[in-house]
Amino acid sequence: MKKLMLLFAVVIGSLVTVSCEGPRGPQGAPGPEGPEGVVLGKVYEYHLNFNQNLNANIAGQVVKHPIKVYFGDTVMIYVLDGTDKDKNPIWSPLPMRYFVQDNATQKDEELEYIYNFGLQDFEIVARATAPLGLFNGTPGSDKDPGYVTNMIFRVVYIAGKDPIQMKANAVGGEDKKLSYEELLLKYNLTKAPVQKMY
Repeated sequence: MKKLMLLFAVVIGSLVTVSCEGPRGPQGAPGPEGPEGVVLGKVYEYHLNFNQNLNANIAGQVVKHPIKVYFGDTVMIYVLDGTDKDKNPIWSPLPMRYFVQDNATQKDEELEYIYNFGLQDFEIVARATAPLGLFNGTPGSDKDPGYVTNMIFRVVYIAGKDPIQMKANAVGGEDKKLSYEELLLKYNLTKAPVQKMY
């Protein structure tokens, strides 16, 4: 009987000890960086020129990442595409197309900006159906600045859910259709400072 009482006391003591822990508190807001300095999101701005050879139909700019990029991370790039009636910038996601009429042929020609990225850098490419000089605008003109000189891009870095896994990207296919403002809102980057790289 004493052994039974001793066993009963041990079981009751174990239950009391386990149940001493209180309820878990609410999770805090995410900070700008995750564990071990993993960046959750950053925004950088670049001024880039694609006018090195205006007789060519294609030009590219390769830029080294200013932060560490992992397999699961995503890079989204937007181009400044003018301003609205309140002088707020309009950011359009790449790929982006511009059309200019060639006065010699009376034909609309197309310039498209695309991009790609890897772990070390990203590349923005301007490719056109005519020489890039057609898209250069009028030098020194504010009304006709063109589409290959002094282009302004915003590059948004979004950390993957699991930076080691290539299939764990934070950004899905539907996110690539989001406007710049929608993307910042979705990934809690509205207060992230824009670091100007020029």
